[in-house]
Amino acid sequence: MKLIRKFKNYSIRQAILVSTVLIISIAMSIVTIGNYINFNSTTTDLVENTSKELNKQIILNYESYISSVVETANYIAAITTEYGLDDNTEELNSVYEQATDLQTDITSIFLLDIYGNRVVGSDTDSIAVGLRHKSWFKDALINESIFHFSSPHIQDVFESSDKEVITITTTVDYYDNLTKKTGVLVVDLLIDNIVELSTATNLGENGHLIILNDDDTLIYSSTEKCIDNSCPSVTLVEQLIIGGDHVNIDGTSMYLSVNTLKNTRWRIATFVNTELLAETRSNTILFSAIIIAVTLFITIIVSSTISKRISTPLQKLMNHMQKIQKGNLYKRIELEGQIEVVVLADRFNIMIDEIRDLMETVLREQKDKRKTEFIALQTQINPHFLYNTLDSIIYLSEHKQNEKVIQMVSALSKFFRISISRGKNIILLKEELEHARNYLLIQQIRYNEKFKFEFQVDENTHQYKVVKLLLQPLIENAIYHGINTEYNEGIIIIRSYVSNEKLYLEVEDDGYGITEEGINELYDQIKIEKKSKSVGLRNVYQRLKLYYGEDSDFIIESELDTKTIFRLEIPIERA
Repeated sequence: MKLIRKFKNYSIRQAILVSTVLIISIAMSIVTIGNYINFNSTTTDLVENTSKELNKQIILNYESYISSVVETANYIAAITTEYGLDDNTEELNSVYEQATDLQTDITSIFLLDIYGNRVVGSDTDSIAVGLRHKSWFKDALINESIFHFSSPHIQDVFESSDKEVITITTTVDYYDNLTKKTGVLVVDLLIDNIVELSTATNLGENGHLIILNDDDTLIYSSTEKCIDNSCPSVTLVEQLIIGGDHVNIDGTSMYLSVNTLKNTRWRIATFVNTELLAETRSNTILFSAIIIAVTLFITIIVSSTISKRISTPLQKLMNHMQKIQKGNLYKRIELEGQIEVVVLADRFNIMIDEIRDLMETVLREQKDKRKTEFIALQTQINPHFLYNTLDSIIYLSEHKQNEKVIQMVSALSKFFRISISRGKNIILLKEELEHARNYLLIQQIRYNEKFKFEFQVDENTHQYKVVKLLLQPLIENAIYHGINTEYNEGIIIIRSYVSNEKLYLEVEDDGYGITEEGINELYDQIKIEKKSKSVGLRNVYQRLKLYYGEDSDFIIESELDTKTIFRLEIPIERA
């Protein structure tokens, strides 16, 4: 942790140099330790470890695949419960059909009632009668709310089928005519993918794989020598619940590894020829070491190049920012690099030009109104905010988080464009909401996603005109004073809606909340010209009253440890 904190104080060149040395050192250490272990390990240990790793890889492949199927089934179940059958049967049939189209290994998905009758499904063909007597149907009703996996069998949902499938079932609650009912979700999964996954990993000569369900019935075998429960492989797996052991099959020394597959409770067993694996393992390790070395070298070169290309112009921009802070608004900056950086510099120059022009305008025109508007703009584009944002971008680039760098730079560029708005003080609400979204994205990345945000916006309000930069100070206040991330993730909600011919804008957080006494004190701070910590909130209130007069309002509502809402009431002004 101390090393990470020191990295923040390093220059980019120092950080790159130190990180490169560390990477090389770690890589060399791993290779050295690996070679030492290999030279000092017995052949038996080598075989056991390799066999276990192969088994784990196969388990991971199956778990990943089964999880994707379960996720699809859960999604279908949730949609079914949420929509219900009332006027939604066609839509649900379409959802079921789309699921089979997207995941081609799923041959059919049906929802049956407790009597085995079709409710909705992916196929319009007539289903078979007597489905409620099938074992997979009974299992779902006996143990509700969990997934049940059948043994391979010829598909029996339809009257006639030649497809070999595994049937997955679970109970699902749905609504029909506002009545809650329970049904059985049936997913028929083609056995072909089970077979493909079993052959994806090379188990060597005489190596094979078998799968048993939770009652030790054989589901699949990769060898023709084991086609039923009476073969020696099945007997050996039945004796070994989980783990590994050396066994002998038909005079061949094999290492048996057994693990349980979550969700299905299947046991997957791998048999690996111990006599052939040692040499294969040695060659594989050598090849892997070469690949690691080449990859490491390329990674160092590419990372250093990208980091330098991103961080150098940003460092120049930071230095220029420091000159701006001292009052030099006439010096422009030209940057070369990624398109986002070039656009950022261009927008920055435009922003400074607009600030300079606005400052000159303030001296000539209505001081009260123009001064307040300028303060609002200046607050939002405060060099300290920009400096901190750029500092965060550099930190991310140093840690090779280039995707987040691109996201942050893009958001900052859009943030500038709307802040400037070609000198306009009145913009569309759509633009104001976009400005707020970009600000939230920047702060979310800066604070390592310790809060979420959500927009609940009536799209009919997008074309209404508003004074720009009303939402950002409210959001900034929610982030710094409202959000409580000590025990859980905070959330900020932005709303817009119309009521009684008035436009309402809200910023809600689920943080600490404010007492009634605190709300009254806050009202005093924003409505009276005096020094306080609520500069941003007071600025919003003043501009609200200067432009809209008494037809507008600034409302604060709060519940301790629950939520705080800042609500702006604005007369509707259409574009």
